[in-house]
Amino acid sequence: MPTKEEVGQRVRLARFRRDMTLKEVANRSGMSATHISEIERGKTSPTIGALQRIAAALEERPAHFVEEQPSPLAVVVRRKDRTTEYKCDAANRPKSIERLTADVPWGTLSVVRKVTQPGDKFARQAALGELVVHCVRGMVRWTVRDESYVLRDGDTIQFTLEDGCTSETLGDEKCEMIGFSACPGRRGW
Repeated sequence: MPTKEEVGQRVRLARFRRDMTLKEVANRSGMSATHISEIERGKTSPTIGALQRIAAALEERPAHFVEEQPSPLAVVVRRKDRTTEYKCDAANRPKSIERLTADVPWGTLSVVRKVTQPGDKFARQAALGELVVHCVRGMVRWTVRDESYVLRDGDTIQFTLEDGCTSETLGDEKCEMIGFSACPGRRGW
């Protein structure tokens, strides 16, 4: 059985994965944000009823917070086992993003590979965390706040996501990028 600190950490990570504030979880669960915060910090153990309400608010199984979960020291993702996610660009065309890292309970870092076509545009809403993008080949413009930065082969940009960002593939060739996202509650970019 996990300790109250471990239960709290699982609740907090589940909330971050869904990019929710304490207030949002409180509104969805009918509980106070203060009480949920105390649970997350391991200051108090939730009752079964409270855990069920929090789980429902976070769209998670209640057992997730209390079951024994062996945590591996390291996770290897083999090339053949990588997963692909799809997101729509500004023109609502589906685009694939290849996940290079696994979804682990203790992880806050996600690494993805994205290949974009000339003219592809993407926007990301504001979030907690930061993003590092390495342009492997091609040319892309990243806009953070009102500042634009053009990346070419071998260039890297790092920025906070508190104001969101946009990207646009420039030139006549595909652009290949590797993104390192450290964002509680979100995977990829």
